[in-house]
Amino acid sequence: MLRRALFLLVFAVNLAADIRYQVDYLLPRGGARGATVTVEFHGFALEDPKEILFYGPGIKASGFAPYAKPGDGFKVKFYIAADCPLGEHVLRVRTATSLSDAVTFWVSPFPTFYELESKIGEDDTMEKARAIPMNVTVEGQILPGPDMDKDFYRVQAQQGQRISVEVEAARLGTLHFQGENDLCVRILDSAGKELGRDDDSALYVQDPVLSVIAPRTGVYFIEIRQQIFYPPRQAWYRAHIGTFSRPTAIFPAGGQAGSTISARILGDPAGERSEQLVLPKETGPFPYFPGGAPSPNVLRVSPYPNVMAGDPVATLPAAFNGILEKPGEAQTFHFMAKKGQAWKVQAFARTLGAPVDPKIWITTAKDPRHLLDADDARLVDLGEPSARGTWHVKDQLDPIAIFKVPADGEYVLGVEDTTGAGGSDHVYRVEVEPVRDTIYTHITMNDGYQMPRLTGLIVPQGNRWTVDVQLAQGFGNAYKGEIELEARGLPAGVTMIAPRYAKGATRMPVQFVAAANAQPQAALIELLARPVEKSAHVDSASRQGFALTNRPGELPWHYVFLDKYALAVTQPAPFDIELAQPDIGISQNSELLLTARVTRHGDFQGPIEIQPDWLPNGVSKEGVVTIPARKTEAAFKIQANEKAPAGVYKVAMSASTTGGDSYSGVGRIRVSSQFIDLKVTEPYLTIDLQRTSVERGRQGVLVGVLHQNRPFPGKATITLRQLPKGVTMTEPAPTIGAKDSEVVFHLSADMDVLAGLYKGIGCEVAITEEGQIIRQHTGSGILRIDAPATAGGSR
Repeated sequence: MLRRALFLLVFAVNLAADIRYQVDYLLPRGGARGATVTVEFHGFALEDPKEILFYGPGIKASGFAPYAKPGDGFKVKFYIAADCPLGEHVLRVRTATSLSDAVTFWVSPFPTFYELESKIGEDDTMEKARAIPMNVTVEGQILPGPDMDKDFYRVQAQQGQRISVEVEAARLGTLHFQGENDLCVRILDSAGKELGRDDDSALYVQDPVLSVIAPRTGVYFIEIRQQIFYPPRQAWYRAHIGTFSRPTAIFPAGGQAGSTISARILGDPAGERSEQLVLPKETGPFPYFPGGAPSPNVLRVSPYPNVMAGDPVATLPAAFNGILEKPGEAQTFHFMAKKGQAWKVQAFARTLGAPVDPKIWITTAKDPRHLLDADDARLVDLGEPSARGTWHVKDQLDPIAIFKVPADGEYVLGVEDTTGAGGSDHVYRVEVEPVRDTIYTHITMNDGYQMPRLTGLIVPQGNRWTVDVQLAQGFGNAYKGEIELEARGLPAGVTMIAPRYAKGATRMPVQFVAAANAQPQAALIELLARPVEKSAHVDSASRQGFALTNRPGELPWHYVFLDKYALAVTQPAPFDIELAQPDIGISQNSELLLTARVTRHGDFQGPIEIQPDWLPNGVSKEGVVTIPARKTEAAFKIQANEKAPAGVYKVAMSASTTGGDSYSGVGRIRVSSQFIDLKVTEPYLTIDLQRTSVERGRQGVLVGVLHQNRPFPGKATITLRQLPKGVTMTEPAPTIGAKDSEVVFHLSADMDVLAGLYKGIGCEVAITEEGQIIRQHTGSGILRIDAPATAGGSR
C-alpha cells in the first residue's frame, strides 16, 4: 500500500508539472480603481485573442497586442472603473478557437507603486528602503535566488496615525501549480524597533494583516519577506500600505435582509467604534469595507431576525450571535421547537474571518445530555466541489448539522471554541433555518485542475460540444427523483441537449450546439437541476471550483469557487464528426464496435483523435483511437461488464486535432458528435460449466449447461478461455442455436501440463447480428488435471 501511495504521489506531481495551461500567469497582478493598466498574459496556444471574459463587473479590456511569438501571450489594456468592486476578479481569455483556464486579477482602492527590484539586495535593509507615500498598493516580487529576498519600504506617519499593512500573496494564486508564497510583515520605527509583526491571519489565512498606531511623528519602515525561506517561483505580492482602518471583526456578524444594524467595529488599534450598517435585501455573504480597508470583513445576511446572547427564548427560524470573549467560555441560547421539525443548524465564524473554531451542541432545557454535537464540515456539505476530498478551506471549520426535533418543548443551543480560545474579536453567528431540498450542478475535475477538454464549454460555430455535468446533493436534501436540467444565459444561437437524470444518477453527458450563424462570443451561464415531479420544489445553483498554487496530493493554497459556467462560441472547426447509430445494443459481458465518421473542411487533412468521454456505469472503453491523416472513418470498441444496468443511454463521441497538450486539451480544436442511443441489454445466454477432470496425455469433455435469456439469429460459436497451458480445445469450436440446452467441448491435455485444480475457465460466445460479430463472455468453471494412473491403478 505504501509503495502504491508513493507511486500515485509521484505520478500526480509529474502530471501536474507536465500539464500545459493556456494562461500560465498574468502581470501585473492587479490595478487601482479608475486606472488603465497594460496587462501581460503569458502562456501557451494564445494565438489570436479576441475577448477577456470577466466574471464580475467593473473591468473592460481592449487593444490586444500579441508577442513576437503569438502563442506565448499578448498584452492588453484593462480599463478599471472608478466604482469597480474591490478584490479578486476571475477572468478567462477567448481566442478565435478556445476559451482559456481561469485566472485572477485584483483591484485596489489605492494607486499602484511598482517595486521594480532587478536583483536581490537593492531594497533589503532599512538603509536601502524605498520611500513610498501612504495609501498605496505596492506590487512587488520575492526574487528567486540562493538567499532570502527582503523588501523594505519607508513611510512618514504622524503621531497617533494608523500604519496599516495588508498583504495579498498566497491568495493571489499567481501560478496554477506550486509557486508557494507565504509572507510575513513587520512594522519598525526609525531605530529598527519592532512595533508589530504578523505572519498568518484569521481573516486571510496565510496572508498577513497588521495595523499599529504611530507612537510619534516620523519615519517608519515596513519589511516584507518569506516567513520561512523556500526557493520562490513567480512569488508576486500586493501590499496595501496606508492609514486605513483594518478591523479584525464586526459584531454582530450579520443581520436580517434589508435591515439596519448597529455594528461594533472590533480589532482596530485606534479602538472600538460603532457604525450603522444598512444591509442589502439579497441574502448570503455581504462584503463590507470598513474605514477604507482594501479587503472586506464579510457579514451574513439572512431572512431571519438576530438573537443575541442573553435574549429571551427565541422562536425559529433565527440567527444567534455572540462573542466568545473569555478562554474556555460556552454561550447558550434558548429556543422553542415542535416534534417532527427538521432544522439546518449552521455556524459562521471562520467563514467570516473570525479567529474562532466553533463547535455547537443542542440539549433540552431540562436535560444536559446532548441531542446534537457538530464540529467542522465537508466542502460538499457547503455545496462546493472538492478534489478527491482533499481540498480544505477555513469555512470547513464551521459546523453544519440537521436537528430533528424529538418532542415539543424548549431547547438549548450551545456554542464554544474547540480549542478553548477566546478574545474580544471572537465573534460567531449560528443560523437555524428549515431544511430545504437542494441539488447543485458541478463541472469540475476530481483533481482540481482546469481541463478545457473535460470542464470547458467551447462550441465552434455550426458544431457541438459535449461535457459531463455532475449533480451534488445539498446538505439535508431529501429529493431522490428524476432530474432535468435548465440552462440560463445561453447566447443566441446556442441550444442545450440534456438527457434526463434517472433516480440515483449523478453524472450525465450534456451537449451544447451552436448554430452556424451564432456570433463568436463568451458568456456566463447557469445550469440548474429541476425535479421532474412538478409538485416537488428543489433549490439549485451552479458550482465550479478550481485550485491555484496547487501542490502534490491536491492540497492547494488558494481556491476559486464560481456560481456560473463560462461558455464560448468560437470560429468553425476544420471538421465535423458523426457517430453511427448502432443497429444492435451491447449486452452485459460483451463488446460492441461503434463507427465514427468525420467530414473534413477546407484543406485540413490531419489526424483526428476520438473517444467518448462518458459511458454508462459498467461500460468501459479502449484508449484513444486515431483516425489517420486524410482518412474519414474509424471503429471504437466498448465493453460492458455483467453489472452494466440495462437501459437506453445517450452517448456521444468527442474528436480533437492532435498536437498541443493531449491531457488538458489546450492547443487543440475539439468537437462532438450528435447523441446516439446506446442500448444495454441482458446477455443472450449464460453458461454453467460443469466441473470435470482430464488426465495428462488424454482427452476429455467439458459440458456447459445453457440458459437462454433471449433469442439470437443463426448460430453462435463458443470457445473456451483461460485454459491452463498444455490444455487445448479440439477444433472446430462447437456451435449452438437459440433452442439448444447444452454445449460440449472436447479437450486434449498434453504430458507437460501441471497437475492441479484450475479455476476461472470461461467461454466466449460469438454471435453475428446485423453484420457485426458480438463477443460475449460468460461462465466460470473448474478443471482438474490429473497425473496419469500407474499400472497398479494409483496416481
